[in-house]
Amino acid sequence: MSKIPSSKYSWTGYLKNIFPGFMLCVVLGAVARFIYLKFIPEQLFIFNHVIIAILLGLILKNMLGIPKAFNSGIEFSTKICLYIGIVLLGATLNLYDIFSVGAAAILMVAVSITFSILICGWIVKKITGNERWGHLIGTGLGVCGVSAIIALAPVIKARQKEVFTAIGIAILNDVIVLAALPLIAHAMGWSDLLAGFVAGAVPANTAQAIAIGHAYSDSAGTIATIVKSARNTLLPVVVVVMTYSYIRKGLPVTEKVRPGLLWSKFPKFIVGLLIAASLSTFGLIGPQGIAAAKTLSSWFFVVCFVGIGAGINLKELGRQDLAVIGFGLLMTILLGFYAYFYSTIILVL
Repeated sequence: MSKIPSSKYSWTGYLKNIFPGFMLCVVLGAVARFIYLKFIPEQLFIFNHVIIAILLGLILKNMLGIPKAFNSGIEFSTKICLYIGIVLLGATLNLYDIFSVGAAAILMVAVSITFSILICGWIVKKITGNERWGHLIGTGLGVCGVSAIIALAPVIKARQKEVFTAIGIAILNDVIVLAALPLIAHAMGWSDLLAGFVAGAVPANTAQAIAIGHAYSDSAGTIATIVKSARNTLLPVVVVVMTYSYIRKGLPVTEKVRPGLLWSKFPKFIVGLLIAASLSTFGLIGPQGIAAAKTLSSWFFVVCFVGIGAGINLKELGRQDLAVIGFGLLMTILLGFYAYFYSTIILVL
């Protein structure tokens, strides 16, 4: 993993480290957009530039192979380009739109997160006697995938096997949802609002949620970004509640419940999104700036989507235990039904 350097003297080495993989994602992203614009007829609407970008990365990774020298740049493209794209997207939004969608989503995701953690903890405890393992899986599926698992694991002193299994479930289920959800949404004729809410509420990881939304439409992608951001903001709350719960049970933890714990676990890119939206809302970003931000956001997203595909190793996913796959998929399906009925019934009221 390539970490952002803490000293100015290491920036040159850092940039050299990420350059090959980043440029690979940029080039494949451009190819994906070109293929979509030039060769994909309207009848094949499902094969838009998002799906093509992911498929190009997936094919390159699993059929041709990618040298290790590219891994840091691919990771950079998947994470940092995603965050930059989200912040730039904020410049195209109005604060009222963000808070109206976010307010509608916050109750939905709060319930789904609570449901996911409690049910996973109960089921896994019944099967293995290990409630902590279930809490880790439930947090990954319910909040924000790998990021949530990594944030919670040291707090509840999760073992390496538990962490790897939880991460495997989150990634594998997102691959399945990534393939299935856009097809289901198109087949059922969902509105952009419904597709965006479900895309933002069901996939575990942020990049995959936004990719699924954009695979349906740009409007659905924007809504999915807002809904997923609402989920992400609850990560520090989950960490604090789980820390307190484990302390009350007398279980070992590595954190204390403190005010700084909330901020330390808060996803900082959401602050950037809100700042950009504020500048746009109050007229500090003009029409040309908004148009430029929209174009740049689209490019950063497509680079990220290539990185998603290039980060999927089908051989590793194939080694996952079938029981683990089935359990994770069942939880994802339950979350999907919940998100669908909440969006079609509660939001309409």
